[in-house]
Amino acid sequence: MCQSIADGGRRCAGRGRSAGLRAAQTLYGPMVSSFTMEVSDGVSAALDIARRAGNPLIVGGAVRDAALGADPKDIDIEVHGTDIERLAQRYRDEGYRVDEVGKQFGVLKVSKKGVVTDLDVAVPRRENKVSAGHRGFEVSHDRDMTVTDAAERRDYTINAILYDPKHQVIVDPFNGSADLKAGVLRHVSDKFSEDPLRVLRGVQMAGRFGMELHPDTAMVCRDLRPTFDELATERVQEEWAKLYTKSTRPDLAIKALQDAGWDDTLPGLRTALADPDVVSSLTRLPEVDVADRTVIGAALLSRTMSEADRAVFLHNTVIGKDTQHVAADLVTADPTQLGSSYSRKVHAYVLAKRDFTFDRYLTYAEMMGDEQAVQVARAALAEGIGAGPEQPLIQGRDVISAVAGARKPGPWVGELVDEARDRQYRGEFTDRDAAMAWVVGQVSRS
Repeated sequence: MCQSIADGGRRCAGRGRSAGLRAAQTLYGPMVSSFTMEVSDGVSAALDIARRAGNPLIVGGAVRDAALGADPKDIDIEVHGTDIERLAQRYRDEGYRVDEVGKQFGVLKVSKKGVVTDLDVAVPRRENKVSAGHRGFEVSHDRDMTVTDAAERRDYTINAILYDPKHQVIVDPFNGSADLKAGVLRHVSDKFSEDPLRVLRGVQMAGRFGMELHPDTAMVCRDLRPTFDELATERVQEEWAKLYTKSTRPDLAIKALQDAGWDDTLPGLRTALADPDVVSSLTRLPEVDVADRTVIGAALLSRTMSEADRAVFLHNTVIGKDTQHVAADLVTADPTQLGSSYSRKVHAYVLAKRDFTFDRYLTYAEMMGDEQAVQVARAALAEGIGAGPEQPLIQGRDVISAVAGARKPGPWVGELVDEARDRQYRGEFTDRDAAMAWVVGQVSRS
């Protein structure tokens, strides 16, 4: 029979599993429990090959997700009792393509057409901090490293759970299953402090899995606050992207950020997070289409910031300048200046190249609770400009065709098109024939 590990997953016991459990206890000690984790046929085949070189275990987030009852993704395999060269050769002998780009870190990417693509297969490694920053580590491989020693380099106990597919057991040297069930993010060891990015990783995981930082871990995070400036902007953006797009409880991500003392890492952030309206609006972020969560979330967080602080915040938490611009445009769209159909049409046209839409503005306004902005957005949708601007009735080629070679093309063509579009948005003409008649009249008078 099976029981839930953490609102899902399967921990199983029975006569059919007792032999595997006893063998695993002999191998690992008392840190094991029976468990079934489903993997694809391709991963299973890759495990079989790795088993010819050593003892392969599935590690990291895939095991955590399986314990939560979710389909495991991005499976990583760690093979104990072997070296990287022997492991690579085993896969090559079986017709796999082996990419050794991560070999210095003890990681191979193995692929075989029709079987598996870019599967990470690694050997245990030791990491020694030698310089500042996320990448400042010296890596060495140790084929005789124990499972506990290998897992000690991981960040949180819920990510230090391993799965032995041969014996079908969870190997849990730091009791991560209990923390997962309790909703607690607890650091594995003192090595946590060697990589300050782990603080932000914990923040986004708190939002994704509905968890809170253990008080001891929060204290360690606070001690790491001065190291924030060591982190590459790209890595910071990646963790915020997960917060925006994957959080089921954004309020707990915010709480973790505050508990960690990292809510002042960007100007204006602490004040924004102290605003109950901001936090309240963010709780609805998981309801938003995943494609829009980043721009909506970033806009909501930065709406109380000054223009300068907002620019810094968006640069550090949003991937891509275009997406940063969309978030800023949502914040700066002033509903008091968009009360007329003409102003809305012009706004939609001017910001179309920056990917602003009134569809997004409506979502932002509703979450913000700004009734005036909601009315503006709904009016735009009723006018047919929710997904983009009203298309101009005429273009430059129409003007050139109208003059039939009587006048040499030049800047005047664009100016005439712009004026025609402006008159169109004012409602002076509503179809192409009327617009062309106006163009012909303008050309004949010139």
